[in-house]
Amino acid sequence: MEHSYKTLLTGELAGTVTAVQMPDIPCSKVKFKAVRSNSGNVYIGVEGVTKVAGGANNTTSGYELDAGEETDWLWIDNLNKLYRICDNAGDELVYVLQR
Repeated sequence: MEHSYKTLLTGELAGTVTAVQMPDIPCSKVKFKAVRSNSGNVYIGVEGVTKVAGGANNTTSGYELDAGEETDWLWIDNLNKLYRICDNAGDELVYVLQR
């Protein structure tokens, strides 16, 4: 199978314990990975994303990534449509995206 990439970019996002919008970076798809050395989880979601609340029916809970865990490719046209929140300020998230 042959793949054609226009541009691949990688980056790192610092951890935050409050919901923060991701940077304005146009793309066609993105893959996220929680840094292996994180001591807690990272959560990805829409505006107002929250940490998972242990069994509560919460429509704002983010997609949880444990340390070292990654997403599949997400088809999205800009990173700024997503937000992140972390268990700890030092829990980081890295990404690779295709433009």
